[in-house]
Amino acid sequence: MAGDFRAMLDEVIILLDAGVMIYRRHVSSFLALAGIFSLPAMIITFQLLFTIEDLFEASVEDILLLTSSLLLVPLLMTPPLIRAMQLVLAGHPPSLRNVIWQRPQIGRGLLAVGYSGLLAMMWMTIFFVIFGFFFGISCGVIFFVLYIILFVSVMTNSLFGALFLPLLLFLFLVTYLLYFVFVGAGLLAALYGAQPLLDRTLSLRKAFRVSWSLLFTRFGYNLLVFICAALIFSAIALIVTVAIGVLLPVPFGLLLGTEHPLTRGLSAIAWVIGLAVAMPLVPIWSTLHYQQALIRYTGRDLAHRVAVQQQKLVGQSI
Repeated sequence: MAGDFRAMLDEVIILLDAGVMIYRRHVSSFLALAGIFSLPAMIITFQLLFTIEDLFEASVEDILLLTSSLLLVPLLMTPPLIRAMQLVLAGHPPSLRNVIWQRPQIGRGLLAVGYSGLLAMMWMTIFFVIFGFFFGISCGVIFFVLYIILFVSVMTNSLFGALFLPLLLFLFLVTYLLYFVFVGAGLLAALYGAQPLLDRTLSLRKAFRVSWSLLFTRFGYNLLVFICAALIFSAIALIVTVAIGVLLPVPFGLLLGTEHPLTRGLSAIAWVIGLAVAMPLVPIWSTLHYQQALIRYTGRDLAHRVAVQQQKLVGQSI
């Protein structure tokens, strides 16, 4: 059992490492595509935060527009990044010209977006129910222990609680990060399930059939890919966002104040830039994972057809 898991984990590491190598080899092309297609969401987000004077007194419409603009970032970047990855696997350079000037299939693309949205809601519901339950229990235990420690510290007039506060804070952050990773894994599962609809070599009928077949074939391996990829993606996005979020808005925050619209707008831009830098890894891994599973699926399908044909020939000879 442990040997099977170790072999599965090694296979996942090889897949993720191959995706990182492809990203490093074509980093300029992928970053250019991510930057260009995330620019509309970046402009809308900056404009909204610049015009809103106080976030706590913002209207519901402004909050909905702000949330929608942030959700537009992965939605706008994913299709061209998947197309760029398909060009890489076909042996062509993922240049901006090759991606943009490719004749788009708008109807199929919109269908893929809607289908991935349904899959995302399904997987997010599953992860929210399962892991949200454990997250709630973990946070409840942490807050209960924190309350006991603070109560004992106050009653004994000691600094006993101060020694454990950093540890409890660290455990809470780790729990929150794991919860965020599982939510990201649900989104990765949705993107993986929508990959056949973006494959132009498959008809729509076969694409839907292949989508569900690949998703539940080697389910444990697929789940491990989703979780490991979400963990790496979350770590990279968090590091880049924190780094840019400190370097970009801090000078303006010192000059204008943290509540100034310009400072808030630059903070939002830092978030978008961090997501844009890490986002190409998601479609790269998803496309590699899909191509790997498709090769295995078509090989098994071919073997099944050969066996059926052999049975027909044997029956005819008899």
